[in-house]
Amino acid sequence: MTYSILIGTRALQNSLWLLVGIALLLALLRPRFAASHFRKIEAFASRIARCPWRPVLFAGLFPLIARVVLLPVLPFPGPHIHDEYSYLLQADTFAHGRLANPTPPSPEHFETEYELMRPTYASQYQPGQGLFLAAGKVVAGHPWWGVWFSAGLMCSALCWALAGFVPARWALFGAFLAALQFGIYGFWMNSYFGGAVAAIGGALVFGSLTRHRYPALCALGLLILFATRPVEAVLWCIAAIVMTKWSVRGAMAFALVFAIGVIGLCYYNNAVTGHPLDPPYLAYRRQYGVPQSYWWQPAITISHFANNQLAANYRDQLDHWRQRYSAAALWNSTWRRARDFWRFFIGPFATPALLFAGLLFRRQKLRPWLWISALFILDHATYHAWYPQQSAPETVLIVLLLVECWRSLRAWQRPRGYGIALTRSLTAAFIAAILLLSVGHIFLHRLPRPIHDIWASLVPESDPREAVIERLNGLPGKHLVFIYYRSSQLRYDEWVFNEADIPNSRIVFARAISPESDRILAAALPGRDLWNVDADTKILAPATAGSPRRRD
Repeated sequence: MTYSILIGTRALQNSLWLLVGIALLLALLRPRFAASHFRKIEAFASRIARCPWRPVLFAGLFPLIARVVLLPVLPFPGPHIHDEYSYLLQADTFAHGRLANPTPPSPEHFETEYELMRPTYASQYQPGQGLFLAAGKVVAGHPWWGVWFSAGLMCSALCWALAGFVPARWALFGAFLAALQFGIYGFWMNSYFGGAVAAIGGALVFGSLTRHRYPALCALGLLILFATRPVEAVLWCIAAIVMTKWSVRGAMAFALVFAIGVIGLCYYNNAVTGHPLDPPYLAYRRQYGVPQSYWWQPAITISHFANNQLAANYRDQLDHWRQRYSAAALWNSTWRRARDFWRFFIGPFATPALLFAGLLFRRQKLRPWLWISALFILDHATYHAWYPQQSAPETVLIVLLLVECWRSLRAWQRPRGYGIALTRSLTAAFIAAILLLSVGHIFLHRLPRPIHDIWASLVPESDPREAVIERLNGLPGKHLVFIYYRSSQLRYDEWVFNEADIPNSRIVFARAISPESDRILAAALPGRDLWNVDADTKILAPATAGSPRRRD
């Protein structure tokens, strides 16, 4: 339930474990505590589950309403990770009615992480996440509203998909659990990095396969996956081949929808890279060598970089890929990825239910999906890094396994009905944690320092680049900001990210290369105030003598 696996502190995790401990003690010592109130809540959930579409609607509205209520204390998030800027570029491009942008003047000044400059100026990513961000920007005025809607749609899709495998009330609980764990304070709701859109695709495929119906929805889910996470989409295709039991008519409906989507993706590829079968992701890898290969593949080698920040990113990922040669490094990498997976998808409140995971293999209906889950585990275990987005396509399988563990925990009635008491107390503790975190943000500046730090860890620190933008927005006219990097600075200090229409943007960030090259760029973007920023000191200063000049 932390905002991000990258910034959640140990103190926050310990606080959550403390709530888990209190819930366990209460359930074991007072198993009938507030039992009548819990029965009323469970009866209400059962009434919701009686109507096929009511739990799906409720599952989606819950995280949407909860996050809107938090907007006064948790406003729109700003981008912090380089990938987010790439997705925002894609959204801005779509919002302008284009699939790609012409290469800007002096493109070497604008080369940056995960963005193509040639043959077009575009994001390296597939268009799925960018379409949602663009819709949020066009319809509601800000791309975050696309993130917000996708998170709610994800919970609805999870509920619908699970209802084809478990009773409706448990499908509703699974979606509710997902909303608590990563749908309100989670990384997918509070960044532009994506995740929820791919999870929607996986849920649609799973739901159609378990029901052996809705082939068009299955095709739509696979297309969403190909538009977000193509490798995992291939794994879901394998699952579809194994589990499909459609009629000839159903297969034709699937083929029609899938063919239309594939044509659309090929058209997008052609607009960005000039070839329908060459996705931007691969074009970027050929130019800059990242993302690096799987461990079972040869490494991508790039002999020369004109950009030191891109070179640093390449070397960093290559070092991660080389961990396969060291048993100690490989174990450390695997442990860290497993830990981050647990923190994002499972967390302290669902962990006690995992004690019953061994019982899952006894359920014949569940076994095929356990084998399919193993494909995804193998996929992620052989890659040099892990982010939650990579496991987004199999979110429905993760939530299914958690729900089955919770069902086993609830069925554990010996010796004093502890199973029901444990599920109730852990769920109540989870909700209490969300409420405490929400209330804590309201009174954040009044909290004692140690407690303040726990709550503050849910929100990333302010970005100095955003502070520069805010200052320049308060000044009249247009601005061209040259960023100066020291040779010792790593890629994490990247500042050069821009909007889709660079020539007409009010604020443009450019990499300082040489006095002559900088003057050529300034002439190509006339009528702008010129500024310098040292990426180390992060200080904005007017360019000397009206033109950019490299400092000694």
